[in-house]
Amino acid sequence: MIVGTGPPRRGRIRLISATVAAGVVGVAVALVARSFAGGSCPEHDALRVVSSCRELVGSLAVRVGVAAGVAVLLMELLSAGLRRTAEAMEEARRTAAIERPSGRVTG
Repeated sequence: MIVGTGPPRRGRIRLISATVAAGVVGVAVALVARSFAGGSCPEHDALRVVSSCRELVGSLAVRVGVAAGVAVLLMELLSAGLRRTAEAMEEARRTAAIERPSGRVTG
């Protein structure tokens, strides 16, 4: 048996659901970060520089959201890889147990 050659549809569905979950988490984190940090900006900027406090907070919130989404996606991929490894190890144990003579006990 070759590991990872299960039904391709199941793998695609997991990848799509992981991507959607990462997107949802990223957007949620960005919105929450923006709402919390936006309140700390002053009403009027003392210095009219290139960018205001709210624009900086928005930019940082988007970056934090992207980082959170990427982290969720990486963790989901890691989890899928570990699951496949565990299934392959279990299959190897079963195959070894079938091939082993029934009278011998190995320790």
